[in-house]
Amino acid sequence: MSFHPTNNPVFWKTTADNLLADERYQKAAEAYLRLTELLPSDADAWKGRGSALFGLEKYGDAVAAFEMALILLPDDKFSLEKLAECFDKLGANEKKAACLLRLAEL
Repeated sequence: MSFHPTNNPVFWKTTADNLLADERYQKAAEAYLRLTELLPSDADAWKGRGSALFGLEKYGDAVAAFEMALILLPDDKFSLEKLAECFDKLGANEKKAACLLRLAEL
């Protein structure tokens, strides 16, 4: 097996994080998608994907990414906060309230 950047999670993590920091949300979302394919149990990859999708105003897709992060890290405050923001943007007030309630418990 030879080294190739497309198979290297560190390459994708660095690339995705840099793209997100530069607010290049579409490319960041694509890079985080590749990272989640390589490391499906990496909560940070799902959080990054959710953040990029939020930046693209794709709130429904961001919800799915943040929910996956919460499956992997149930007490993650960042994911709960961002999930509440997504639900707010989607007008899902009961779900937003549930997130805020859970946050208050942490």
